[in-house]
Parts: sequence; C-alpha cells; structure tokens
Amino acid sequence: MPHLYKVGQMLELRSAPRHSNRPAGPCEVISCLPHDKGPVLYRVKSWGESNERVVEEVDLSPSAAMKTVFSEGDSPFSIAINKR
Repeated sequence: MPHLYKVGQMLELRSAPRHSNRPAGPCEVISCLPHDKGPVLYRVKSWGESNERVVEEVDLSPSAAMKTVFSEGDSPFSIAINKR
C-alpha cells in the first residue's frame, strides 16, 4: 500500500489513546517509513514539540495549516522567480 501523504505536507495529528502524552494538532511529515506488512508509518514533527514521533497513517488527516508541499520539479527559488 503506498503512502497517502508526502514529505513536507502539513497534517492534523489526532490525540493518542489513553495513557499517552502525544498532543493533537498540526504536524509536518518528516519522512515516509518503508513497510512490507502492517500499518503505513510516518515520522512527523508537531509544531508544539522539538522531538519527532512515528505515527500510523490512520492517526493523520489533511490540515488547513499554512505550509504546502512543492510539486515535483518545483523549488522555492523557481516559485519566487515566477511570482515576480
């Protein structure tokens, strides 16, 4: 099963089940972890924390947060030049 989300994408992290200190809120996808079986996993970083967490795809949902993912082949430099 392929990853639904991309590196750099801002998502909404759901709070963890009881007895966990994982906060809910916006987070950024740092990496898509490889998998053969089991749940699809991501390494994410929440805005309110300095550490990264590994979470399952079911704990993430699209967010209206400000940061966006650049499309293939785009760089921040080329986007800035095109907007001039």
